[in-house]
Amino acid sequence: MPPIAITLLSLLVGALLSIYLPMNSMVSRHLGSAITANITFFLMALVTSIVLFAVWGDPASLARLRSVPTYLYLTGFVSAFIVLATTYLIPRIGVRQFFILTVSGQILTALMVGHFGLLCTPVDPLSAKKLVGAALVVLGAVFSTL
Repeated sequence: MPPIAITLLSLLVGALLSIYLPMNSMVSRHLGSAITANITFFLMALVTSIVLFAVWGDPASLARLRSVPTYLYLTGFVSAFIVLATTYLIPRIGVRQFFILTVSGQILTALMVGHFGLLCTPVDPLSAKKLVGAALVVLGAVFSTL
């Protein structure tokens, strides 16, 4: 995929995150339950994934399911936790504050993951420039919540 397409797709994902998480919070308000909203979210995600797999999936990949280390299946737990926490938090702190804090958490964690090459990611050593950039984002988050 060309670099410009990767950049545009990444921007689209960021934009969609800013829409779909508040939408799930709205589902929660309609249903009166963040957990029920989470179930409906993942049910729709499952149906969508099955349809996408039926159209573009590689059936041979199913045979490789057993080769995935068990701990990596915790991503399902992490996904459910993230969506449930989002559904709970957005109505309480608002979209702006939620995203500022979550982006700050992502940046700080990404610095550690990249520096140590955790989870088979390319090693991206910390530098003064990266630390200053991260500090500015976190300080921005702190100031915006005052």
